[in-house]
Amino acid sequence: MSQRDVPGVSAIKALPDACSSGLLGWSGPSLHRLLLVIPALCALAYPSLLGFLSSGLVLVHGSASPDGAIVWVGVVASLTLALAVMLVGFVFGRALGSPHVAGPEGYRARGVAHLVFATPSLYVGFNNVAGVLHAPSAVPIAWLVFWALAAMTILPGRGASPTAAAVTPVGPSRLALVHGVSASAILLLFVGPHIANHVAGFWNGPVHIEMMNTVRRVYRDDIVQPMLLALIGFQILTGAVLVRRRMRLPSDFFGTIQTMSGVYVGVYFLAHMTAVFAARYAGTDTNWSWLTRPHDSMLVSLSNLRLIAHYWVGPIAIVTHVACGLRMILLQGDMSPAAANRLALALIAMGVVISSVIIAALLNVHIA
Repeated sequence: MSQRDVPGVSAIKALPDACSSGLLGWSGPSLHRLLLVIPALCALAYPSLLGFLSSGLVLVHGSASPDGAIVWVGVVASLTLALAVMLVGFVFGRALGSPHVAGPEGYRARGVAHLVFATPSLYVGFNNVAGVLHAPSAVPIAWLVFWALAAMTILPGRGASPTAAAVTPVGPSRLALVHGVSASAILLLFVGPHIANHVAGFWNGPVHIEMMNTVRRVYRDDIVQPMLLALIGFQILTGAVLVRRRMRLPSDFFGTIQTMSGVYVGVYFLAHMTAVFAARYAGTDTNWSWLTRPHDSMLVSLSNLRLIAHYWVGPIAIVTHVACGLRMILLQGDMSPAAANRLALALIAMGVVISSVIIAALLNVHIA
């Protein structure tokens, strides 16, 4: 897929030329860097926009406890908002991955765009950490400071020369190989059974719990669980190194999807594990009832709309990252790019379907 296939890419590539004569007193380079802050500003506005959406739905519905059509209005609206912010991050990240875009500010802006893509789970992670620290009121301040610092890395426009930023090598493929092996172990021990367990909830809650009790004997085993946590930590660290190396090299459509979904998966795991282990420490069983109980579940209140995108995008990002990694392996094995691309897109579509089934089940849509 070429850059012309991604809305807005051509416009962003043209930013340096459009800004060369300056605008409203800004010099060309200064205006260019200012425009590169747009994704960070979108992420910064995300909680406020989500808050306005929640307030509007509560006002229309007359209660924070949703039932009937208002549930799906909240789901569609919150997903639309989250996907809009993610799309801004993707478009900027894809454009900044062009070989025609150079300079240290472009490299840093590309990294910020990847974080913007992970906004839905990143915001949930901020709230989860604040919950552990019993300081929920600190979230707006921490969120503002985080994105202000991210924007400041772009605005100064000083640092390494463009040449140094452009020629940094990918590094040994051995790290990518180890990263893939670790991912396979995590998929086998935890992610695969966990996703299948949640899909089973589409049949009904008791089936989910019965299956959960079975698979937990594996991934909560006294030996397997510490090993699994170590693998996840290793996966996040090695993934960060690989993404950092890729940030200094040009990237195509699928390459951008791979790095962005990888960043999302890392953030998603950290946010999810924070919530799960905090609940377990407090003596709460993080089972089906934890998510779906009638009066105080995580998804029942219109004030918890942030969790919808977090739970829906997470599994999709996992499947997408695996699909893009498999695509690279197949291309190295002499499969045609067209066939590899079709397979990757088919797997991503399957991830969307699976995650949609899971979120529907969590919102009490069942077959039996």
